[in-house]
Amino acid sequence: MKRKMIVMAAALLLLASILLPAIESLAAVLDAGGDCDMTVSGKEVTYSGSTTSSKSEDIIRVTVTLWEKRNGTWHSISSVTKTKENAISVSKSKTVTVSGGHYYKVTADHYVQTGSNSSTTNSYTSSVWIPN
Repeated sequence: MKRKMIVMAAALLLLASILLPAIESLAAVLDAGGDCDMTVSGKEVTYSGSTTSSKSEDIIRVTVTLWEKRNGTWHSISSVTKTKENAISVSKSKTVTVSGGHYYKVTADHYVQTGSNSSTTNSYTSSVWIPN
């Protein structure tokens, strides 16, 4: 009986040593998020985005896209991406001059990966009219 308990305890310790890193890795992925922003000065638009996690990720990335609405359809007019390894955050911004006479908005795709676990989410701004 004592031998069975020792074997069961050893089996539980082995199982815990396998599952605990996987659970911690998944927790890091689930704690990730991000945001994006746009500032306008005349026809200059600065757009930015960041991805953050509460724990260091193997890969953390943000892709930020500036959109222009023409004839009722949104068109991507500029995009930037930044990736970091073994980090808790990443951010990227860019300033462009737009033609005006349209609505503009920004979206961001946020990606994190730890081990074989990954997660994606996105964020967006409201649209803003920029005159000619």
